[in-house]
Amino acid sequence: MASKLTAEEISSKLLTGSFSRSGPTVDRLPDPVGDTPMVLTLDDMTAYANNPRTVTNAKYQEIKESIRQRGLDQPPSVTRRPGDTKYTIRNGGNTRLAILRELYTETGEDRFYRHNVLFRPWDSGRGEIIALTGHLAENDLRGALMFIERAVGIENARAIYEAEAGEQISQRELVRRLREDGYPVSQSHISKMQETVRCLLPVIPAALYSGLGKPQIERLLSLRKAGGQTWSTHTEGKEHIPDFEGLFQDVLSLFDGDASEFVYERVQDELISHMQTGTGLTYEQILLTLSENQNQARRSAVIESPVNLSPAQPIQPNLPDPNGDEDAGKSTAPPLQPSSTGPAPKSEVLNGSTRPRNIKTDTKPQGEDVFLSEEELAARLAGHVVTPVATSDRVIDMKRQLAALDGENLPDFNANALISIPVQAGGLHPISDVWYIERVIDEPHELRPVIAQLAREIAYLSGIGPDSVIDVPGGLGFICQEPPQDAELTDLANHALTLLQSISGVYAIALTKETPEQPLDVSEFQFTAALGQLLLGSPRYEDRDAVLEGRMDDACIVKLFRLIRLGRRLVELELRSVREVQIS
Repeated sequence: MASKLTAEEISSKLLTGSFSRSGPTVDRLPDPVGDTPMVLTLDDMTAYANNPRTVTNAKYQEIKESIRQRGLDQPPSVTRRPGDTKYTIRNGGNTRLAILRELYTETGEDRFYRHNVLFRPWDSGRGEIIALTGHLAENDLRGALMFIERAVGIENARAIYEAEAGEQISQRELVRRLREDGYPVSQSHISKMQETVRCLLPVIPAALYSGLGKPQIERLLSLRKAGGQTWSTHTEGKEHIPDFEGLFQDVLSLFDGDASEFVYERVQDELISHMQTGTGLTYEQILLTLSENQNQARRSAVIESPVNLSPAQPIQPNLPDPNGDEDAGKSTAPPLQPSSTGPAPKSEVLNGSTRPRNIKTDTKPQGEDVFLSEEELAARLAGHVVTPVATSDRVIDMKRQLAALDGENLPDFNANALISIPVQAGGLHPISDVWYIERVIDEPHELRPVIAQLAREIAYLSGIGPDSVIDVPGGLGFICQEPPQDAELTDLANHALTLLQSISGVYAIALTKETPEQPLDVSEFQFTAALGQLLLGSPRYEDRDAVLEGRMDDACIVKLFRLIRLGRRLVELELRSVREVQIS
């Protein structure tokens, strides 16, 4: 029989140490291998460091108030890189996380501190690009990213793809990879974004990050390209000519500031002034060359097919998401419907300017549906555009607001195009309404240079050298001189030259100088001399006053414009029918 243990032996055995672990210690459990709901605190989570959005959400306070009242509607999606101790917001949620931290600091309430989340495993090979494209897509769905933020985000994606491939990738390959990762972008957009990051961002970062929009950016890129072509053509063979890229950046850097104060026309004006020295061209010559290069680029641009939308899923207005990370898309208002107008517009005189006035009636025109779809409205607007006006919406709005201070109501092309027949044509003096004359130019000394510039543009577009149009202080403000003897002009150019000469009044002046003692050989130009009087009247010259007698009245001129418009269309339609017959 075994002897009993003494008290000392029992005590020593109780104080013996436990079993020791010989393997490695584990600080934490491994992350789940699949999507897993979790409960995390604010201390467990951190924002995604490479979020494309760099500017505070414009609806930050609105979202904050919504979360204060309702909490989060959906659990945030989180992930965790290998080796990290904290969980990272996976695809959209940085703004919500920042708001939750503020609310917890302000209130101390646990509902802002502890949250249900959805954990999604980190992809060991492609985790970075999945996170980046996820944030890009989330921001785009809410229409929140600025153009420059999206451009920088895509450049970061390119860097990740190139690290994966071990070599540089083309734009086409970048488009393919982004599409496969759930972020489709067209190649033309990517090209503009890359050019913006490489050429504009180093020069005007403040303007870009304060909200300079895509239309303004595209115009700057177009100006850079057209200016480079003009510079290369007219400085070839010259010595000590600066590089155009440096010249362009020096000029553009002068306009870095708040986007609300950015005016494209000022940049263009400054650039043309700097280009005059190197090219030896006049301001007007450079402007016309730039316009031609830009028009040529637009004509040769590839028009990409739009994204196909399923007819079973109609597009709904983007409603703001109160808990969304980024700005919710603005709801789309129903299209404005054109007002019914009387059949015969009358004219009224406004401060020396005469324009047709539409007489509104309460009767809807029979047989005409005034309710147009968005596509029909866009088509109608496009049908009135001859060449697009290179003036930003911001500048147009500013001009309209300034005019309103003086009680003047400037015409709205987008509205008038639905109820009347305005046209739009770009140039140094853009045309958005063929009849209306703004007060700022409604003086003889202001009108003459505008008329001369329009004549110069007509000459250029008709194949006549713009140097043929000379500014003069009297008359209509210009005369047309004959081109050099060795210049070869087309029939169109010759006829346009004769038309401009007749409108300028040079033939009428010549006929007044004719005497029996000194006959002039211009008798065959009797009608040409009278054409300017018929259309315009006779402006004031040094030896005689202005005369209105013998010119068509306003209603007749408007009908003449309409006749010309319809006649041109008739010829186009008949030519089309002839071609269709020939093809068949």
